[in-house]
Amino acid sequence: MFRVVLSLVGLGVVPVLSFLAWRGWQKSVRAELPAWRNGLCISGLVLLSLNWLGAAVLEVPMFVNPRTIRPVGLMEGMLTLSHPLSIIVLLLAFALRRVPRIEAGIAALLMLVSWPLGYA
Repeated sequence: MFRVVLSLVGLGVVPVLSFLAWRGWQKSVRAELPAWRNGLCISGLVLLSLNWLGAAVLEVPMFVNPRTIRPVGLMEGMLTLSHPLSIIVLLLAFALRRVPRIEAGIAALLMLVSWPLGYA
């Protein structure tokens, strides 16, 4: 039961936090940062979005229909990629400032924690 709840929290909260981080970076932080740091910020936010999108594409059909057969090779590949991506996003989140930094960091931690417990 804990795994299902954690999965749903991860799938539901991560896109909200990443949207808020994108919007906060665009409205308040982007103008203040140099170009190289903005590049790090956008790289981290894109990786976070792609990581979540990969998890959602693989998991939403399982939540909708539990009888659906899991693509084992694809799931293993996504798990192998998801952990390093989450750690990289967590490190790149430090390039952001203020609230977007916290939002991106929490979203990356949620992806790191919710993938292996709930999705595997």
